[in-house]
Amino acid sequence: MEIYDPLSHGSQRYHGDDTFTKITILDEDFPGTLGFAMTDIQVSKWNNSVSVSIVRTNGSDGPISCFIRTEKYTDDPKLEYQNAKDYDDYTPKHEEVKFDAGENEKTIKIDLLASEDKGDQT
Repeated sequence: MEIYDPLSHGSQRYHGDDTFTKITILDEDFPGTLGFAMTDIQVSKWNNSVSVSIVRTNGSDGPISCFIRTEKYTDDPKLEYQNAKDYDDYTPKHEEVKFDAGENEKTIKIDLLASEDKGDQT
């Protein structure tokens, strides 16, 4: 962009280093990137549910979606005791999560199931 003398009807630019500039227009129309707000969540077996937040960063233009699913923690037989079991310990999830234009966060609720270990809570 340049600054011109109005008396010259736009034919002569003003002199000097501060009479012109370069303008860069950034395209901010990006759908964004999806990720978890927290990558390590611990919850007590006494809870009825756990909430997991998916966040959208670096743009929020237009709709965007992803698929989520619960799965066991490890396939290592030595560590099998660390795995919560679907339908015994929690209700599994496998679903599409949709974000509308401008939406930056969605919370997914995973229901935790009562187990015999929890005992009588009365």
